[in-house]
Amino acid sequence: MYYSAIGLLAAAILLIENHDILLYQRGAFEKNAWRIYRRFLFAVLAYYVTDILWGFLESRKLSVLLFADTTVYFIALAAGVLFWAQFTVAYLEEQTLFGRFLISAGRVVAGLITLLSVVNIFEPVLFTVDAGGVYRALPGRYAALACQILLLLLISACAVSNLRLRRAEMEKRCLALVLFGLIMALFLFVQLWFPNWPLYSIAYMLGTCLLHTYVVNDEKEEYRRGLAEAGKVRELRDTMASMLDNLPAMVFAKDAQSGVYLACNQTFADYAGKEKPEDAVGLTDAQLFGPETAKHFMHEDQVALSMDEPYIFFEDVEGREYQTTKRKYLDHAGQLCVLGVCQDVTDMVRIRRDDALTKEDYEKAHSTGVIYNHIAQALAGGYMVFYYVNLDSEEFIKYRNDDDSGRMTEEKRGYHFFEACRLEVGRIVHPDDRAAVVSALRRKTLVAALDRNKTFVMNFRYLTQSGEKYVTLRVSRMEDDEHYIILGLTDVDELMKHRRAIEQVREEQLAYSRLKALNGNYIWVYVVVPETGAYRELSEVDEAGSPTMAKEGEDFFAAVREASRKYTCTEDQERFLAAFTRENVLAEIESKGVFTLHYRFLLDGVRTYVILKAAKVEEKDGARLVVGLINVDDQRRLEEKNEKRYIQAQARASVDALTGIKNKHAYLEAEERLNEQIAQERAPEFAVTLLDVNDLKRVNDTEGHSAGDQLIRDACKIVCDTFKRSPVFRIGGDEFAVLSRGDDYEHIEELVAKIGAHNENALQNGGIVIACGMARYDNDESVAPVFERADQKMYENKSKLKMMKTAGRSGLQ
Repeated sequence: MYYSAIGLLAAAILLIENHDILLYQRGAFEKNAWRIYRRFLFAVLAYYVTDILWGFLESRKLSVLLFADTTVYFIALAAGVLFWAQFTVAYLEEQTLFGRFLISAGRVVAGLITLLSVVNIFEPVLFTVDAGGVYRALPGRYAALACQILLLLLISACAVSNLRLRRAEMEKRCLALVLFGLIMALFLFVQLWFPNWPLYSIAYMLGTCLLHTYVVNDEKEEYRRGLAEAGKVRELRDTMASMLDNLPAMVFAKDAQSGVYLACNQTFADYAGKEKPEDAVGLTDAQLFGPETAKHFMHEDQVALSMDEPYIFFEDVEGREYQTTKRKYLDHAGQLCVLGVCQDVTDMVRIRRDDALTKEDYEKAHSTGVIYNHIAQALAGGYMVFYYVNLDSEEFIKYRNDDDSGRMTEEKRGYHFFEACRLEVGRIVHPDDRAAVVSALRRKTLVAALDRNKTFVMNFRYLTQSGEKYVTLRVSRMEDDEHYIILGLTDVDELMKHRRAIEQVREEQLAYSRLKALNGNYIWVYVVVPETGAYRELSEVDEAGSPTMAKEGEDFFAAVREASRKYTCTEDQERFLAAFTRENVLAEIESKGVFTLHYRFLLDGVRTYVILKAAKVEEKDGARLVVGLINVDDQRRLEEKNEKRYIQAQARASVDALTGIKNKHAYLEAEERLNEQIAQERAPEFAVTLLDVNDLKRVNDTEGHSAGDQLIRDACKIVCDTFKRSPVFRIGGDEFAVLSRGDDYEHIEELVAKIGAHNENALQNGGIVIACGMARYDNDESVAPVFERADQKMYENKSKLKMMKTAGRSGLQ
């Protein structure tokens, strides 16, 4: 009975401290976390009951009841750990992968222990109770308790990770959660060796007291303060509502992003045709007014949102003059809203007409505001994301480019910008670039960079759902206030890939040039001293083809530049003179190993493609430049000829020889382009139509292949005449495919119906019958599913046409 006394004491303390939660009084625990905590307390109470009964039954050696009670004991133990994991995650709002893992782990552990408890009834795995009422633990018990200990430690780790992210009053509560898990894990660990001691009841008693003192009481006090503040707010709100309802003006507030009305007075409700303000709240302009009026109101909202000052404008409505003032503001939750006041100022305008702004002045001011807004949107449109940051407070606003409208819209506001960046980098930046980005986005590093230069720019790889892409980070200070900076991310993926491809080609050309160092059909070759420019000619050149240069001289670069004015084609002279300088030649040799310059040279008065090459070699007297001019005219003209042939062959490879339309190869290329657009989530609306010419085999067998070819050409003309604005492909012997977009896509059903009408006439009068099936793109992963649906419909139509043809013959018979 001494064993049961601990459980009785613990249960009494639990009921005294938490009776309001258990009985669900005061409505203080409406949040999901506290509903879970209530279930946790019931699980603890159930555990106390089983533990109390265990001491009583064990002392009297009632073996059957002791076995049943111990089975429930283990299930109650597992339920408590499960509900504790769920409460901790919900209370800390740990909406992360780790939080979801803890909940799943709790369910797995609780389910496993429940399963083992049921199995233990038939085959002992957790414990046994012999006929004498002696309890004996089995290995399964130790494994089950070890799993619970590990889960409790993981839950405490979750609370530890939240300690430094919480405000001061929450740190104490997080610490209480950490200590609760550690106490439970420690006592459960000791209970592994002392199964007959009520250690876990003691742990529950200490832990729930700790939670009641440092978590529950604090939450209750915070809730009471909230109720008091809410009462004051309601009273103030009622007073303000009464005052606004009696104003001789329309007053309203709406959410800037959704356009939903958040509040309004009775005057506005009357104007909107509603009985009371509550009937207008929650609706948008489109739901309250006609399309033109709604569009006008939304446009004025956008102008007001683009201005830092109140937006004031006048309107003439049915002979009355109205003044409307709109201004953006942030509500208590940091949400961007629009406040509006509209007042009839007809009499005031008449009295003060001479002093009022003219309509021309207003229109000018209004259009200027709109223009500034459009300019700002246009400049921001090149960014994927940008941030507006206060360097002093580290407060920030995040804007994102809306893919649908192309406008920058506010996504969120927050604090601790540089800390938020550090966390964000781990999620969106490629692992190889993270260290560099984290280093660049340290506050001191970034400020120092902006002090040296007005703008800081770096490139890195950005992770998206479809893979990685290159972006440019550009940071600049506001010119009128250096305490604010703008950070923007621009998509430069295509540009970077193009540059990499060019660099790869250049590296390959450089490697080839080094292997082929100055080997070719030379017009002339000189050896030059780099430091002085002294030179001598190595080649024996015909006077007719040689530039007017001495065999030896003191300034090679000046001599070549002088000769180039006579022997270089006029179109290439300026480029040659800009590139062929001593500094450029030596710099390129230093970086690439060889200097190369392509241009056209007058050889015997004939324009000839040449390459001027220079490389450095080591001789016994020191480094020397070997410079040669190579005739590559035949090679260049052959390359141009081959390139033309390749383009012509590529064009022929995409054309069907029989019909002159595009072939299957061209269709596969078009399909690949569409698949790329689908992967990038920018695919247009399109439809695939498949068509199959009936009776081709019969015509080939009975009339010959020439007649079959003519049948295909005639069918192709019917298809092309029907789908006039869509590419038509011949993808098989008697099969055609059509990719419809734009106008043909909008009328695709009419076009398919036109084919159907043609077929009905052909069946009756003996014409060409073409089976047809069409499918639209419906957010599929690729073009293939669309093609398959169209193919299925085409074969269904083909079967229907055959049945119609058979039925027609039967009718004739």
